[in-house]
Amino acid sequence: MRLFTFSTALALSILAAASVSAQVNDEKQEFAVTIGEMSGSTPNVSGIPLTLGSGVGLEANFARKFRTVKYGSLFWEVDALGSPLRYLSVAPNSHAVRSFFAAPGLKWQFSPGPAWSPWMAVGAGYAFYDANSAASAVAVATIGPVPPSGTVVTSTSLKTNTYAADFGGGVDYVVRPHFVIRGEARGYYTGGPKFGLGSTSGELNFIIGGGIVWRFTK
Repeated sequence: MRLFTFSTALALSILAAASVSAQVNDEKQEFAVTIGEMSGSTPNVSGIPLTLGSGVGLEANFARKFRTVKYGSLFWEVDALGSPLRYLSVAPNSHAVRSFFAAPGLKWQFSPGPAWSPWMAVGAGYAFYDANSAASAVAVATIGPVPPSGTVVTSTSLKTNTYAADFGGGVDYVVRPHFVIRGEARGYYTGGPKFGLGSTSGELNFIIGGGIVWRFTK
């Protein structure tokens, strides 16, 4: 009796797991990793000629299809982009700036052929800038508000948490059923980083890069 009960429970468990697996596999999922170059810019601070240099950008993206129509598929996605090192400078000083962006959104993937598939995406989320370092004290003393006479500037925090709007597009090329090569261009427009100078205008961070995609299919 115990063996029968155990066998029945095991069979039902396997059946339930297979059913759940089939339901999950009905929805195509994909995970992408890309690398590229982050754009530089000239942050708008009145009277101060700042330059934010370009740098390497690393991106991870998870997307899941929830609807298929005649000319393509609609996905929800979560995109995350990090830039570990760019330099903010004004002659003769500079300091490192790290940044991170994350946004959920929607992706529309066209399906003109079996190999090539262009897409576009849009979303909104979070942006973080960090330039907290020993060099920032020198930079702020040079390019920031003049401290009162006799004040010694030793350190400062240039961290900024703000909003982000995500937009972009690209092309996927299917190498194998589960593996895809991706080329893309994506931008994050964010609230103004402080950079030790008070609020600036909005900042556009743009990346052009490529990478690989792993698709989970039925």
